[in-house]
Amino acid sequence: MLARPPRVMRHNRWLVSMMLVAMALPVQVALADEAERTLALVELRAGDDANPLTADYLQEVLVGLQKEAHGDVMVVPMQKSAEKLRRDRDQVPNALTEERRSGLAAARKQGINFLDNADAVNAIKALQSAEAKYRAAIAAPGAEDKLRKEYLDVLAQLATAHVIAKDKDAAAEVFRTVVTAFGAKANVTDDNYRPDVVELFRKVAKEASTQPKGQVEVTSDPPGAHVLINGIDRGVTPATITDLAPGIYAIRLQAGPASSMLHRVKVVGGNKAKLAVGVEYERHLVLDDARVGLGYPDFDGAQKRVLSDSVALGHELGVASIAAVGVMDGTLYTWLIDVGQARIERSSSFKVPGIGTSPRAVAKVLNTLLGERKGADGTEPVEGDKSKAAWYQSVPGIACGVGALVALGVGAAYASNFTVTEVHTQAEKDKAESGRVIAGVSLGVGALLAGAAAFFFWRAGQASPAANAQFTPGQDAMPPPQLGFVPTVFTTAPGH
Repeated sequence: MLARPPRVMRHNRWLVSMMLVAMALPVQVALADEAERTLALVELRAGDDANPLTADYLQEVLVGLQKEAHGDVMVVPMQKSAEKLRRDRDQVPNALTEERRSGLAAARKQGINFLDNADAVNAIKALQSAEAKYRAAIAAPGAEDKLRKEYLDVLAQLATAHVIAKDKDAAAEVFRTVVTAFGAKANVTDDNYRPDVVELFRKVAKEASTQPKGQVEVTSDPPGAHVLINGIDRGVTPATITDLAPGIYAIRLQAGPASSMLHRVKVVGGNKAKLAVGVEYERHLVLDDARVGLGYPDFDGAQKRVLSDSVALGHELGVASIAAVGVMDGTLYTWLIDVGQARIERSSSFKVPGIGTSPRAVAKVLNTLLGERKGADGTEPVEGDKSKAAWYQSVPGIACGVGALVALGVGAAYASNFTVTEVHTQAEKDKAESGRVIAGVSLGVGALLAGAAAFFFWRAGQASPAANAQFTPGQDAMPPPQLGFVPTVFTTAPGH
């Protein structure tokens, strides 16, 4: 049977363990500081459409980040951001122009052509794309019954394509949308569709009428917004809508002139779904194909709202920083938003020509986003440039340095135990032995932390990052941003 360690040694093992944990904290701080920063690029717009130069500058900035960031920044592709935001909402058109109507008709026709040729796979893809376009369009001002009938036909054709592909569950899910949007007596009859498709629709409609009803609880920031479900006003927020048949519902909020996006909420019988929407934020959020933007009427509107909107967007995307970049009235504006701290970290502006991209403007944007490597006008840093941070400002270096001093101090305090030779009792022997252990561990850890501190100070001196550099107003400066309200973080209904 193994002998149990003396009580003094057990106590000192605990003490050594606690010391190791405490002295490891500076390393953890250093590693956290060294972690990659996730950054999402967002397109700034003035008016309904983005300046064509904005996309060109964003592409140049993306290339520059990949070349110069050296692992310090992980850029989230704009397409991935758009896909995440589109997962449960649609952009409602401001107006149904003839061009948009023609696009809707063409998308519907393409899907039907694939279906006529028995190409179910491509028919499903085309009709799903058409369904998303129609779903958003019928919520737009000026949508009429003709457009709703076309939308119903797209849904029925999509269900037909799923039936041909032998996926009746997917077809049934489409018909649940038909029931919630058009009712159980929607015009899905043998006159227009296959008998097996019509039979499936009737079965889904019957099930919906016999299943328990569901509810959806809707809240908004600001409160008092009108809740529009499939275009019908169901009260103002906060509101709980009951007696909803199971299925997918299209919900939009209207607060005066401000409209939210069109949310898709899945309602399950006997359960309550929840939807919380930042109406003002979504009023400015733009989803255009594979791009994400923040749209404002002009620069003044942008500077009032860009912080709060970027923070809300950053929380949705799960990123540490948002870079809002765009050309407005001949000036390239850049805002770097720290999402966690809800603050503008850096900002800049630069007059740009109307044709092509300016290398100096691209360098200015990169300097704003990275806070290093370039002077204020896009040239190399000059002597005395305030954008160069001193080596001794390195946070990981300071953390490791402090940890090294503490560890070496503890080691020095216990170092006398190395010279103890005469002991008279077992307790004195245990005390001397544990003292030597503590001294050895402390001195070793202190040496390692001192080496780490030297490395971080050296690295800071090489890279000279200007982590705290702020935009200095000058000839091309923009006024200090006016901070708007910070919306509450909102979530979507479960099941999405």
